[in-house]
Parts: sequence; C-alpha cells; structure tokens
Amino acid sequence: MNKRKGLFLTFEGPEASGKSSQILLLKKYLKKNKISFITTREPGGTKIAESLRNLILKVKSDISIEEEILMLMAARSHHINNIIIPALNQNKLVISDRFADSTFVYQGYVNKYGIQNAKKLHKNILNNFLPQKTFLFRLSTKLIISRLKKRKLKNKYDKLNKKFHDQVNQGYKIIYNKKRFINIDASKPINQIHKKIISHINSFI
Repeated sequence: MNKRKGLFLTFEGPEASGKSSQILLLKKYLKKNKISFITTREPGGTKIAESLRNLILKVKSDISIEEEILMLMAARSHHINNIIIPALNQNKLVISDRFADSTFVYQGYVNKYGIQNAKKLHKNILNNFLPQKTFLFRLSTKLIISRLKKRKLKNKYDKLNKKFHDQVNQGYKIIYNKKRFINIDASKPINQIHKKIISHINSFI
C-alpha cells in the first residue's frame, strides 16, 4: 500500500482556517502551469466514502466513537486504493483536504478515542499510509469562531464552542511532526498564504 511514484500532499487544520479556499487557488495555479494533479477530500473521495462521510458528519448522529472511527478507516481504505494510489502511480500530484491527521485529532484527541489508539488502527488497517508533506493551517480559536459566525452550520464540527476549538488546536500541536508538517499562518492574507504554498510545492516537484 505504501508504493507510490507521485507526490501526496494534505491540507490540515481547524474549522474555518481557509484550507478549501487555498486548494481552489492551488488548482488554478496547477492547471495554468500544466502540472498533472488531482484534488480530493476526507472523509470522502469516492462514492462509497462520500456516503460514509454523510453518516459521519451528520449534525445529529447516534453513532459511537468506535463506530465512527471504523467507518473513517473503511472510507479511507477505499479512498487510498481507488483514488490516491492510482493517481500516484500515474505520477500525479495528489492534494487532499484532510486525511489521517484529522482522525488523530478529532476522533483520537477531541473525542477521546486516544491518539495512539487511532494511530495504531491506522497502522494496522492502512499500513500507516501517510502523505509526504502536510500543510498545517493554524488559526486562533477567537478567529475560528468569528469566521464560523459568518457561515451556516454545515456539519457537527462547525460548533461555536471555544473549548472544542481549543482542543482541536491542541490536538494538532500534540501530533505535530517537524519533518512532514509545514506551518501556515491562516490569519495572513489569502494571496500571501497562496504564495507560500506555491513556493513549497515548487520545491517539492
């Protein structure tokens, strides 16, 4: 499962940190420069995984944390085998909006399944398949809540709850990996962030 030719990058961070907007800008840049790529997301990426996403992210849900994380692993397995690996084998740049690190933070740390338990599950089920580099968007809880107030509730994680967002930020600090993670100050202007991301990607490819 770890065999790959292309480059696998992920975008991680708390709610409302601007990951999706940056991915849209990046897509335009890659198309303009004729760089072969695909963009995808988690949970999701395939029809089966998107169906599981709808169950996992429902605002009102009665599934347990164990059931939730197992559904995430099933969705991720299908995503890796049917979308990510085939694209990497075609030497493409694969960009995913969230991946395993979100599971380690949200289910592992915030929802108390345990970070190490989540990592162990990822290792056992998915052969510890991880991206080569991860852009980690950092944003204060104050700014997260301010941004969320301006948009409609999309899923159960779009909470106006200081403690929740504090925990998410703390979770990312705990799992931080110096070799793989690239810090992005999500409070900076959009174009400034875009230029930093482009600079890093050009150095990778």
